[in-house]
Amino acid sequence: MYREVALDPHCLSEFHYYGLLKTAFGFEEGRYVIAPLKEWVREAAQSVKASDLPPVKKKSVTNFLNKLQRNKSNPYLLFPNDRTGIANDIEHSDWQKWVAAQCTYREFSTIVSERESEKSIGYSDIIDGHGEWIVPKTTWIDRDDISIVGAISSLLNLSKELIIVDQYFRLASNKVLHGIVQEMQQSQQIERILLVSSVATADPIKVFEREFLNRYRYVPSFSYLIAPERYFHDRYMITDRAAVKAGHGFSVGVIQGTQADKLSLSICGKEERDETLAHIEGLKAGAEQQVIILN
Repeated sequence: MYREVALDPHCLSEFHYYGLLKTAFGFEEGRYVIAPLKEWVREAAQSVKASDLPPVKKKSVTNFLNKLQRNKSNPYLLFPNDRTGIANDIEHSDWQKWVAAQCTYREFSTIVSERESEKSIGYSDIIDGHGEWIVPKTTWIDRDDISIVGAISSLLNLSKELIIVDQYFRLASNKVLHGIVQEMQQSQQIERILLVSSVATADPIKVFEREFLNRYRYVPSFSYLIAPERYFHDRYMITDRAAVKAGHGFSVGVIQGTQADKLSLSICGKEERDETLAHIEGLKAGAEQQVIILN
């Protein structure tokens, strides 16, 4: 659901891209610019300096880029750990070659550039609503493990911590949970998982060891928190960079030939994400609640 976007830093020499970067990227927009911050900002600043922008506009963009570089947790750019070892021998100033090399590892959802390229779209394409740019408000998928994991896989590529909040999401014999861990085997981007569920598992440490530790080469730190039933209304996949919600949960459903065979996922706003995290912290602080460390 979230898009890994390769945005040509040369685009910042055109003022409308400055506005696009500030309004169309980030947590609630479903897109991030994927690039090493320092190198991307340096190349963008050089393009702005050499541009024909009026002095006032040039100063606005330059100031913005300077602030962006100082803010290590900036809301627009990120660079997943698993991409850092790709194309190290290519200078980022040769952005087109760098993007091509990155695509051999994992394709970008969208490549934005005004320089000629078969794979890229430009500002006019964005304004016209090009399909590679649009982030749907909701994603309508089948309730099977392959479809569910495929829909949330972008969260796993962009983030370091995953919190699953779903009152009926099981630890044992859960195809979606297995799919999530399997998806991590290549990128190993996720470092920590917290499962918050109302489904108690007998001897969860032994179950986790049997189903995950003995099966997968890479298993992140994993914790388990039992919540009272109906403590949470909706179901969430929350990370440090993204969040999605599903009214009917992330578990595989039994095919019945009804609308319930489908699952509707939507991007969760920051305010709802923060409130949900606050309730998790409150739950942890409860006298009867205990976080079980599984790995």
